[in-house]
Amino acid sequence: MIVDLIIPVLNEEASIGLVIRDLPKGIIRHTIVCDNGSIDKTVEVALSSGAIVLHEPKKGYGAACLKGMEYLLHQDIESDIVLFIDGDYSDFPQQATLLL
Repeated sequence: MIVDLIIPVLNEEASIGLVIRDLPKGIIRHTIVCDNGSIDKTVEVALSSGAIVLHEPKKGYGAACLKGMEYLLHQDIESDIVLFIDGDYSDFPQQATLLL
């Protein structure tokens, strides 16, 4: 099973590194953080945590999510499952295994 993860974010420098750190190891191929115009260090933290970072200037959670899907399609990356999780730690990344 090939799982790719999309995390839409906006000004979540305090939590995005924790979210990425707490993801289950070995089940997620690509972690894609879609930044929706952060003015803090969200992008830097995501990059230093090993994520692929995309920028979506059009405001909105859905626009950020679609940017991640567009990336997967244009990179010709085939996924069995695309998982979405929030970057503010309102979802518990360690539970991804249970969800899958």
